[in-house]
Amino acid sequence: MRLLVYLFLIGVLLYFFSIWGRQQGLKSEKDPASRPRRLFKAKGSSGEVWTQVYETADPEEAKLLQARLQEEEVDCILYEQGKKDIHGNSLKGVGVAVPKPAASHAQRIISRMPA
Repeated sequence: MRLLVYLFLIGVLLYFFSIWGRQQGLKSEKDPASRPRRLFKAKGSSGEVWTQVYETADPEEAKLLQARLQEEEVDCILYEQGKKDIHGNSLKGVGVAVPKPAASHAQRIISRMPA
């Protein structure tokens, strides 16, 4: 009998904690400043136009630039150049592209970065 009473009390506590947690979640959804930043954001629609804002031959430099843009919450992608030179050799460039509306903001961030 004592075991049933303990199980009942634990169940009641869990129920109240779940209700309290839901109310806390609703409060954070209403106040965007209190929401935690999402680490992984969904990319925009596939019909969105992206613009190249930077090109480099060094993949490490491109990765550092991508990390900096993502710190500023600017979506960006890295891509390898698909072009070939006149001899048919692949170019070694890596491009950085952002959605067209964010291009000017991304270029300001890039221009402030140390060389």
